[in-house]
Amino acid sequence: MATFNEVKGHNRNLIRKTLEMSVFIKVYEDDDEEITQVWDGTGLVVPTGYNSVGLVTKSDGASWTREQSTSDTESMGYAEPTRRDITSDITGISIVMQESKRQTLELYHGVDLAGVTVDANGNFYFDRPSRPSVRRYRVLALGKEGDGPEAIYLARWLPNAQVTENGEQAWVEETEIQYPATLTAFTDDKFGTSFREIWGGPGLDAEAMGFPEPGTGGGGGGVEG
Repeated sequence: MATFNEVKGHNRNLIRKTLEMSVFIKVYEDDDEEITQVWDGTGLVVPTGYNSVGLVTKSDGASWTREQSTSDTESMGYAEPTRRDITSDITGISIVMQESKRQTLELYHGVDLAGVTVDANGNFYFDRPSRPSVRRYRVLALGKEGDGPEAIYLARWLPNAQVTENGEQAWVEETEIQYPATLTAFTDDKFGTSFREIWGGPGLDAEAMGFPEPGTGGGGGGVEG
């Protein structure tokens, strides 16, 4: 007869933390390539055009939002719904950026600053339009745990995202100038998803996580919608 310790199925080695993180964003282009890996066996792979937003606040990190709506069917004689359908499933990421640079300003103000010039005295300016246009981005958030051969990477890719909310900004002595932004994911017609999660790294044990051993396939196989 088995003991509880033999059947409980606990593995503390599978408890993960994101100890380091960076968020990369690029402006949406139709010919962008699909991201299926962040580790190629020798090093990290960040596609060309994805630029880091830089430092973000430690207390906020990256907050992943998920809002689901359902529709219930109720039937005579039953105290609970006899059918439930998911009618909406929306994912997003919220970050509070700390670096004052062109990319951060574009995300916070919803503008394209590619045409801004700097005068002979080092000044530059830009105006916020009365009706900002919708700008589409591709977002790659990359988290890391461990170092060297023990490193494990967890990435999330939003192939079609838009800034849907910008938080308040305070100019006070106690804190740096911050740029809060929430990007909401939308399904990308080319890649057929709004959200992809990618695991990799030399320290990753896919078999211990319940997946096949490396080399048994192309690394994909998400649930069909």
